[in-house]
Amino acid sequence: MSEVAGLPSLRRVLARMHLRVTLFAVGLTGLTVLLAGFAAIGAYASQNLHLIGRSAGYTAAPAIVFDDPVAAQQSITPLLEPGVAGIALLKPDGTVLASVERAGEDHSLARWIADWLFFAAPIEEPVIHLGTRIGSVRVHGEGSAVAAYIRDGILGTLVCLLLTGLAAWLLSRRLRADIVEPLNAIADAAHLFRRDETLDARVPPASIREVEALRTDFNALIAELADWRQHLRRENETLNHKASHDALTSLPNRAQFERRAAEMMAEARAGDASFVLLYADADSFKPINDLHGHAAGDLVLVETAARIRSCLRARDVAARLGGDEFAVLLAAPSGADAAERVTSEIAARLAEPIRLPSGAAVTMTLSIGAAIYPGDGQDLTTLINRADAAMYAVKGSLRTRKQGVS
Repeated sequence: MSEVAGLPSLRRVLARMHLRVTLFAVGLTGLTVLLAGFAAIGAYASQNLHLIGRSAGYTAAPAIVFDDPVAAQQSITPLLEPGVAGIALLKPDGTVLASVERAGEDHSLARWIADWLFFAAPIEEPVIHLGTRIGSVRVHGEGSAVAAYIRDGILGTLVCLLLTGLAAWLLSRRLRADIVEPLNAIADAAHLFRRDETLDARVPPASIREVEALRTDFNALIAELADWRQHLRRENETLNHKASHDALTSLPNRAQFERRAAEMMAEARAGDASFVLLYADADSFKPINDLHGHAAGDLVLVETAARIRSCLRARDVAARLGGDEFAVLLAAPSGADAAERVTSEIAARLAEPIRLPSGAAVTMTLSIGAAIYPGDGQDLTTLINRADAAMYAVKGSLRTRKQGVS
């Protein structure tokens, strides 16, 4: 009898078992959420740094070409946003042309862990100009934003563990219905997120206050992670748009134009069809810029881009290649008739005066040359050269007519 009296009671055994099982389940759940969150945020942070590197490479390419450190510094400074510790623009020989760095203010353990886990090594993106690598961009990340998530996640997990342990100790007789099942729901939601990256699952309400607090904290962590992912997705979309579109006119830039041209060429080749490449250069932009100023010149370029775009179909592409040069891709099937029609429509639209903020009205004219795939070339370089030559022929003819009139 004395031996039996020395054994723990069933209630005490259940309470201990309940406490151990609950702490293990909640700890595993918290660890799963934290690890999955670290992985997701790390992936999005890395993608964000790569997009920043590409954007920096595109904006700084002219500075590398002309070996201009001041312009290079100015082009990469606006990209030093939260999450970026530094950006360096490197020449082909590896020397630094320009660099910017963010002064670190957070020296906490969580920041150190975030930097060690996700930003130990910088990412490097090549800078391509006319198909040739002319340098590279090196981007160093910093983990202040991720550190906040680490701190909150660890704190939330510890609070959840404490509350659940207290609930297990007080309510051991309601083990299955009131505690274990809600914890299983949390574990299932964490497993669903880790397996499928689904952030829509939420744990249903529980009947015990402590477990309900755990549920609330867990759902809050999931909601916070969802907000972070949505924020990073929006940033990535914005950076991707900046990397592929002209900042002034919002038309596709040269890199995007070349990608779309390659896609159209593949489609035309597969369908045995033709498409048109138009190359346009302004005839009267420099006098407008010199007489009315750069702000007026920018307005004229924006309006010119809009009028060119208005003459095209939805599947056609208009791009700004730089300065006052534009290019148009008329999707297959398109030929000489389509080139002549669109050229005439663009000329007619540009014949309408452009009203400047000063009240003055100016007229923009373009010399446009056309090349047709595959008759004028079966690769993009040849097509551009043929269209460029045709454009200069038109420009020369226009100059001759002006001299004859004068």
